[in-house]
Amino acid sequence: MEEAFFRASWARAQSQTASASLFTIEKVANGVFAALAKPQVMVNSNAAIFVLSREVLVVDAHSKPSAAAALLAQIRKEVTDKPVRYLVNTHFHGDHTHGDRAYKAANAKVEIIASETTRQLMTQQRDRLKESLDSIPGMIDTFRSRLARATTPQDRDWCNEQLRQLAAYQQEMRSYPLELPTTTFADTHVIQDSSGEVHLGFHGKAHTAGDIQVFSPSKKVVATGDAVIGFLPNLNDGYPRLWPQTIDSLGEQKFDHIIGGHGAVQHGRTRMIQFRNYIEELTARVEREKKAGTPLAELQKSITAPSLPALQFGGFAAFVADNLAKYLVYIGQRTALEDRLTANIAAIYANLDRA
Repeated sequence: MEEAFFRASWARAQSQTASASLFTIEKVANGVFAALAKPQVMVNSNAAIFVLSREVLVVDAHSKPSAAAALLAQIRKEVTDKPVRYLVNTHFHGDHTHGDRAYKAANAKVEIIASETTRQLMTQQRDRLKESLDSIPGMIDTFRSRLARATTPQDRDWCNEQLRQLAAYQQEMRSYPLELPTTTFADTHVIQDSSGEVHLGFHGKAHTAGDIQVFSPSKKVVATGDAVIGFLPNLNDGYPRLWPQTIDSLGEQKFDHIIGGHGAVQHGRTRMIQFRNYIEELTARVEREKKAGTPLAELQKSITAPSLPALQFGGFAAFVADNLAKYLVYIGQRTALEDRLTANIAAIYANLDRA
């Protein structure tokens, strides 16, 4: 009865979704695809799809079961009719785990895999969803205010679509039951398959304490979760001093393509290195100024995007800004890049001693 209720809830949420699919599926290598999340007011993660000899492995499960169910339908239509047998949670955040239940409902034999730390954090952070739901009324007020000021039909339609998405999320997630990983590991886990091994590994603390990455040696593709993305990082649960070392460890593997948790697929390592260097440079600068007694508010004014060589080198700032424009719903007063930089400074200031 409970499962039927949730299936009906997901069906309603999907039926209310705009006619366009929620993901753009892009072939990355033979048998490997990236499902790039299109902009939604409650952001979804990307997914990596590894097609094995008889089954499928998917990395990350989005912000709600209906989004996961929508991707499952897209996989069947655009990629393969093989069943999803393995689902990997790269870390505990809801935009990567709240769709777990939909995979379990689609295939009772699905194995949900995560690090031991991620499973622990999922059980400890149950209030995160409540915080997310509690933020909805304020977001609704913001979009209603913008709707009242809208001067074009396109802007009005856009505002109404964001309001519809918020109401659907609120309804779907109000009674969401947590689905925990069924298989966990400390450092490494290998899935054997005749199409090639898939290696799951913990390379160190980065975006969270339990980040893992998924690597196919034969396809030379790695799915990084949010340890490497096309946006500026989210450092709220992060480890700013350790994160660059984690990327260095990850970089010892031989891959040519990166499917990050958000943003475009990265071919080659240039953007990954720039992302790493940005975290390292900003952390060093915040640490130096904090030791000198500079208040956070002053730092957030003095550290700007143009003042960070790592952000400007090789067009990295432009790359990030392009990804944010393509994949994120944003209605702030400045730019998405500026707001994320300000948030990064605050998070590093707070988390410098986290180890």
